[in-house]
Amino acid sequence: MTVRVLHFSPGTATDRHDSHRAALGFVHGVVSAAAELALDAVCRLDWALPAIDEAPRVHALLEGADLVAIATPVHGQGSPWFVRKFLEQTRGLQLWGMPATAFATSGGTHTGGEMALLDTFRSLQGCGACTFTFAQKLTVLPVQQRLRPDGEFDPVDVWFLRQLARTCLVQWAARSDRAAGRSVARRLGVDTAYYLDFPDAARLEAEAGALCRWMNEPLSDPAGAYGRWSHRLGFDARPPEPQGLPFAGLFPVPQAARHQGGEANWGS
Repeated sequence: MTVRVLHFSPGTATDRHDSHRAALGFVHGVVSAAAELALDAVCRLDWALPAIDEAPRVHALLEGADLVAIATPVHGQGSPWFVRKFLEQTRGLQLWGMPATAFATSGGTHTGGEMALLDTFRSLQGCGACTFTFAQKLTVLPVQQRLRPDGEFDPVDVWFLRQLARTCLVQWAARSDRAAGRSVARRLGVDTAYYLDFPDAARLEAEAGALCRWMNEPLSDPAGAYGRWSHRLGFDARPPEPQGLPFAGLFPVPQAARHQGGEANWGS
């Protein structure tokens, strides 16, 4: 089983690489769940941004896996233009039966993350993919407009991200055998009625606390944190640099640069 996670760093407002950090957490969630099941699974993280104006590259990214997950930032109140441009290149693509999901990072809880996800799901469905979420939850990870410092992920949101990652393996098992899917769900603790037994603080810490701290560490120690992520996942986990892209000048100036009156800081 091959899972491909597509991310689009940078985003549009900061230099924190929020969607990239969330994608690292998602990959870890898939890999950890596969290890619990002793399942031979490979989870790849691919930078999708350079492919947005080349349909063959877009098709290759989406066709070259058994399951696809898209990590999208948010711009304004919905999808960033570059994610839409990527998905517009899917005309004629045939993904019948391929499981696919998505998650988003956004400024706040009510700043368009759900719209970015609905846009993405609709485009994937238009290619014939079978989209899914964790139960009825749209996985949006807000990083502002809350009590935590700007940029920090919250353990509750990381727990939902982890559950979505584990749901990938449930959906994969259920494709050919629904009973097997239910068995995998029980083994991984994935339950559509999660709200009847929502984790308390101690359980959140046990299941998502370390992962949340790892996802937040690049905010204070980027070099060290991404080095540890690279060791953890077995590939270079540093965020990409977009300045060399031919359309780099189309990105809006990040909020931090606007407020400081300086030059653009590439962010996500």
